[in-house]
Amino acid sequence: MAFSKYLVSALMASGAAYAASNNCGKAGSITNITSQADADSLSSCETFEGDIVILPQAANGLTFNGIQEITGSLTADGATNVTSISAPRLTTIGDEFGLSGIILLTSLNFPELLTVGSINFQALPNLQAFTFTKGISKAGSVVITNTGLTTLAGIKLSTVENFDLTANTALISVNVNDIKNVTGNLVFAANNMKLIIELPNLVSAQNMTFRNASSISVPSLASLAGGLGLIGNSISNFSAPNLTTCADLDFDNNANLVEISMPQLTTLTGGLSVSNNDKLDIISFPKLSKVQGAIDLTGGYTNVSLPALTQVKGGFNAESTGNFSCSAFDSLRANSVIQGTYNCTQTSHPTTMDGSSGSSSSSSSSSSKSSGAAVANIAVPSMGVTAVLGALLTLLM
Repeated sequence: MAFSKYLVSALMASGAAYAASNNCGKAGSITNITSQADADSLSSCETFEGDIVILPQAANGLTFNGIQEITGSLTADGATNVTSISAPRLTTIGDEFGLSGIILLTSLNFPELLTVGSINFQALPNLQAFTFTKGISKAGSVVITNTGLTTLAGIKLSTVENFDLTANTALISVNVNDIKNVTGNLVFAANNMKLIIELPNLVSAQNMTFRNASSISVPSLASLAGGLGLIGNSISNFSAPNLTTCADLDFDNNANLVEISMPQLTTLTGGLSVSNNDKLDIISFPKLSKVQGAIDLTGGYTNVSLPALTQVKGGFNAESTGNFSCSAFDSLRANSVIQGTYNCTQTSHPTTMDGSSGSSSSSSSSSSKSSGAAVANIAVPSMGVTAVLGALLTLLM
């Protein structure tokens, strides 16, 4: 009898252990969560195999107690009534940590989380901060779009593939001290117009794009395998004191930009474009020697200094409404430093004696021919209507 009782107890314990183990998922499986009871059913699992998906019908707060590792992903899409998500012991999410369309979410509490496959947070308008107390130090990529975040505290990555912050209109400061390498794309776009971006230890990246920022700091940046684009920012200056090489370099429509400082830049494997930066008077790249692509400079600048330039394999286009001379570049073209199509146009808007604004221009080009007065390089003066009529009458007589 005693043996029978022992056997029954052992079988019950074994069955409970099996049930607990069986409830901890398996590789490739999906476990759906609609309530706290569903989350509690996983609390005996230190390691959960497979994916956990919070379904749209879930509501209120959800806490995943007990779980330390999820080998797959943790995602929620369209769970509009979920207000908080927490996992007090979770350290690792093997694949995606993805949250989208959770409009009432105000709290994200993962104090032990260190490693995720990727972060993808989208349309979380009421999430102002996340609690990653120990800090996420490893993630393949980070995409954060259209959230209410005011800070990125808790992101402590040293290397990341893609880092994309877009349309986070409450975000006014980003200081990601630990990032040293971005192996893919780094994008800041359409965030708060007062956004201050500080990347003090970033050394290398593939491509970098900055839009709608008020300040950008990359003091350690030394090399870019791809391009660097600054478009539509309110920055007054940009400095990359240690950058030596990159592919394409683009400064476009930065209305307050008055200075570009890149004293060590020697090589562009792509092209250089500086256009429509209204306050930029001087364009200077003192050590830039080789440009494999084209150079395109348009705006109101008065001085372009490229004293070390020895080769431009693509075309060259310079058009300025400022008091700018093409002579230095005419010489570079004549000496075959500029190897592609060449156009240099200087245009000014002087004030005439009666106070009205006139205009004059001169152009050097190796790819097109003009006709009439321009061919003979004759400047045709402005004449009043009376003078024109008088000349016509003289011809008729």
